[in-house]
Amino acid sequence: MGFLIVVGIFLIIYVALGFLYYQQGAKQEDLREQINNLRVVVSKPLPSAANLNEEYDDVNIALLPLEVPGALAILVDIAEASGINVDPASDKFDVPPPGGTVEQTVGGGTYQVLAFRSVRVQGDYESVMAFVSDLDSGKTMETMVLKNVNIGWTALAVSPEEQKRREEFRNVSLAVIAMMTDNITEIPNPINYAGGTATSYMGDDPDTEETVEGFPDITTTAAERGYTGTGTPRDGYVLYEHDKILADNTTQFETVSHMPALTTEYYYTCEADGTVRQFDGADVATATEYPSSKWEARRTEMYNVSVAVIAMMTDNGLSVLPVPLEYAGGIATNDMGSTLTTGFPDIATTAAEKGYTGTGTPRDGYVLYEHDKISTDNTTRFNTASYIHLLTTEYYYTCEADGTVRQFDGADVATALEYVDIESVATLDVDLYTKPLGDD
Repeated sequence: MGFLIVVGIFLIIYVALGFLYYQQGAKQEDLREQINNLRVVVSKPLPSAANLNEEYDDVNIALLPLEVPGALAILVDIAEASGINVDPASDKFDVPPPGGTVEQTVGGGTYQVLAFRSVRVQGDYESVMAFVSDLDSGKTMETMVLKNVNIGWTALAVSPEEQKRREEFRNVSLAVIAMMTDNITEIPNPINYAGGTATSYMGDDPDTEETVEGFPDITTTAAERGYTGTGTPRDGYVLYEHDKILADNTTQFETVSHMPALTTEYYYTCEADGTVRQFDGADVATATEYPSSKWEARRTEMYNVSVAVIAMMTDNGLSVLPVPLEYAGGIATNDMGSTLTTGFPDIATTAAEKGYTGTGTPRDGYVLYEHDKISTDNTTRFNTASYIHLLTTEYYYTCEADGTVRQFDGADVATALEYVDIESVATLDVDLYTKPLGDD
């Protein structure tokens, strides 16, 4: 009996020790994990005293007391660096006068807060978002805190002078296309951007006999243009009083004007493919070019597509497009004619419906890129013409029967943003935190 009691006591002690070991093992594992975590922290090099002092100085500089004029100057600098027109006359940037400063306690420190409310900034989307991003990230000034922002769009108001500039640009570009359609597919010796000089003369000035003026080409001789007669047609391919060599009788020529006046207000260059660029002076290195921003580049693409549609309709004798890719269909495209079954603005009208009677295989439709045009004097023949040099465009388009083009940022017109001469607008609130005036 006594033996059993002794055995029982030892058994109880053994179980107790086992339970204690189990508990200590879990604690040891927890301690081991803590040690490993501490080792990772300790292994990282401590910042040097110089770096700490530099960061401390930067913080103090950013928090230096600032009056309203200084804060306004910072906001203007951010806007200008973002690409916003800060000229008061442009009405693109407005900062209402802030109210008085208030003091706030944050993390045990007291700060002076200058609140700017309903700051309005307007411009192309990229510039507006760059301005908002700068404030939100503290890129220029870390103590400027973006409190609220609303993004919207507004219709662009165009001044009469701007309307006049755009109209002249449009007319010159259309005239170049009309001249090329009448004569050539590529301009042999254009007055191009690489030449460094733009011109406002659309033809030769009769008052300067010693100098030959004109646009876009004053170099190509009459003989190089195919003239075989005994007359003296003027050289070049110009827009005002151009001596056009007759296609069916190269011994004759006729004078035609694609522009109504000898000179224009603005200055122009032209590439071999007919791409026109507009400037406010003759020296392209120092003159301002229109357009210049991404917003203007988008509008330029819209313009070029619209002009190409007009040129294609004119060249094919169309007053209306038979089966246009119109807005009501719900789909826009950026494909100007890359395959036999895709293109813009009409891929449905068959070659037979276009008047073809031959045995070849011209592609269907009326497209802008590599369009198979049926010959008017022999409907058994066709030739390929491109009214736009882009196979695909960056933006998407629909076209109504009368040639009216609409531009979108995607293919689904129900969800895509339509561009109708709009600019982005941001209205935002920002707080500027500094030390209280007079504080050390």
